[in-house]
Amino acid sequence: MKLLIIQPWFNAIGHPAQSLINMASAIGRNEQVEYLISQSNNSEHGEKYTGILKSWGEVESFTVATPMGASNTVRALLALLCMRMRGRQYQRIFFFDSSLNVLALLWPLFSFLLPVERLGVLHLFAPNLRKGIRSRCGRIVIKRFLQRPEVKFYLRTDELEQAWNNAHNNVEGRMCISTLPSLEIPDGPEFRHTLETEDTVKFGVLGQIRPGKGIEWLVPAFQRNKSLGKLAIAGEFNIPETREQLSVLKDFDGFINRFMTETELLEQAAAQDYLLILYDLWDRRMESAVLYLAARVNRPVIVYGDSWCGRMVREFGCGIEAPSGHNETIELLQRIPRPGSEEYDNLLKGMGSFRQAYSVNSLRGKVMRELLD
Repeated sequence: MKLLIIQPWFNAIGHPAQSLINMASAIGRNEQVEYLISQSNNSEHGEKYTGILKSWGEVESFTVATPMGASNTVRALLALLCMRMRGRQYQRIFFFDSSLNVLALLWPLFSFLLPVERLGVLHLFAPNLRKGIRSRCGRIVIKRFLQRPEVKFYLRTDELEQAWNNAHNNVEGRMCISTLPSLEIPDGPEFRHTLETEDTVKFGVLGQIRPGKGIEWLVPAFQRNKSLGKLAIAGEFNIPETREQLSVLKDFDGFINRFMTETELLEQAAAQDYLLILYDLWDRRMESAVLYLAARVNRPVIVYGDSWCGRMVREFGCGIEAPSGHNETIELLQRIPRPGSEEYDNLLKGMGSFRQAYSVNSLRGKVMRELLD
């Protein structure tokens, strides 16, 4: 059963490449699994990540002009067609990322030349329920795509799966919608870093720098009130325009402004007492890469309760739920359990339970059955 995993956003800012590498390392060397990825001449890290991916399997690539544009999905389909013409055939194809509208529109045409037993599609977002002629046409195209017998559609969380099922609950015909968990927590113990007990509590906002992650109101609050603790913000701006929108960072001495490797992010996360996942411009039914990062270094998180992260916190006791108001959240930060306290130790134990439940060791079997069985 030959499987090709496709990542058309391999060079995008964020962690698409690292996430694919994490899956590949979890799968391990397997002659039945190969990879097709995008390559950009402007990517600073593409060559490095491609080399790592090649250590886990055979890799083909295609050139793209943009990191995440819809055209990347078109180019991926064309690359598939070229591979087919060279005699490369696959029983199963899995799009690790894609522009869903483009794939849904074009796949019925390409499927005649690229017959497969299974087309798996991983999608990270909720269904688009906006009104309008264009969106109605898009929903029809996607609905028909999801009804195709070879298509299996995956979401990352139960909340998103439910949203997609609800959006199509009156549709006649088969639709195969399911969840596929992330493989972001490697086997073994947490990333080792000594937890230093200090009077000053350290908080971190890590990863892609963009509006809506609480930066706009957290930075001024910590600057006004030193008793809150120490705030660290580390990562790379998602787009240049974001710099102007987040002007509060210009004179903030806790800001580390650069791309960070996985190891650097782990070290930065381990240096904090809490990681903040207070995302305002965010679909809270989605998972968060920062929660997996926190699990790898065994640090508790502070999250909004009406979210997938909030459900994880309630289920495992691996963090603290924040109120919806910004002022109320700042008050919460002043009285949360301090490192060294029994309450804080219980949060660490809870994070250990989450790490065990969502580790590669626990989830590999389910993922492999979905992809290859």
